[in-house]
Amino acid sequence: MDKKQETQARVNMYGLLSRFLIEEIDEDTLKKIKSNPDLLELLPKTKEWKAFFEKEPKKLIEEELNVDFTTVFLLNVYPYESVFMNDEGHIDPTVTNPTLIFYREHGYMIDLNKTRALSPDHIAIEMEFMMTLVQEELEAIEKNDEQKVKDLRQIQKRFLEEHLANWGPIYLMAAKDMAETPFYQDVCELALEFILSDYEYLVETLEEEAAV
Repeated sequence: MDKKQETQARVNMYGLLSRFLIEEIDEDTLKKIKSNPDLLELLPKTKEWKAFFEKEPKKLIEEELNVDFTTVFLLNVYPYESVFMNDEGHIDPTVTNPTLIFYREHGYMIDLNKTRALSPDHIAIEMEFMMTLVQEELEAIEKNDEQKVKDLRQIQKRFLEEHLANWGPIYLMAAKDMAETPFYQDVCELALEFILSDYEYLVETLEEEAAV
């Protein structure tokens, strides 16, 4: 896999995980998952979950997936950095939220009214931000702008260190323990592994570039 393909795969994964974590699955998304063998390979427990394939889609969503999403992400394990990183344990939607400040410094604007998130430090919004940065990196690769590529990777690494990889793994382990369906157990596991592996990828790539 060359750098362009590698980078596109990273864009796709951040986009996929952001979608899974921001709101409930709908029938169209469910159909896409079921018909995509490559995606199912990333969801090993789901692949073996009979109800996922045998239960009528509307019932599967209403009786299993939506119930689990609500229980985990809306009622019990709040997916916000401020909840996990602040002693008070409160969601921080204010303009002084460090995640929002990081977004603004790098030209990223988020309209919370268009999302289900209550604050800009929702894990899915942080993944969408990473997706945007990696998409910009892909565009810089296509233009052979090596300095821009390097700068964007440094920003991604710093965001992971200061934000997503700093609290995301702890959050995802807690959410996985709370999840009852194989699907959301898989989603949490996949997100956890990807965040850590992407950070490792950025560290190694930047070290290799520095050594040249």
